[in-house]
Amino acid sequence: MNELMTMGIIVGNRGFFPDHLAKTGREEIIAALKEACINAVVLGPEESKYAAVETREESRKCADLFRVNQDKLDGIIVTLPNF
Repeated sequence: MNELMTMGIIVGNRGFFPDHLAKTGREEIIAALKEACINAVVLGPEESKYAAVETREESRKCADLFRVNQDKLDGIIVTLPNF
């Protein structure tokens, strides 16, 4: 039995761009990975605004999440939906 691939996802955001793009971009990448049968490790909406990484504090939360899941991760995807 083959295990599914698991990717860490960083959804980047910048405060001066429309935040809704980070939100929808996150939803789209997660849906695309699910369709491809790839698991995602990504911040949840309760951990940062729209579950995106904008500040150093949020990047530390993301790093901590990846550290906890390091044995599961096959790689990291960085998406910048509002750039």
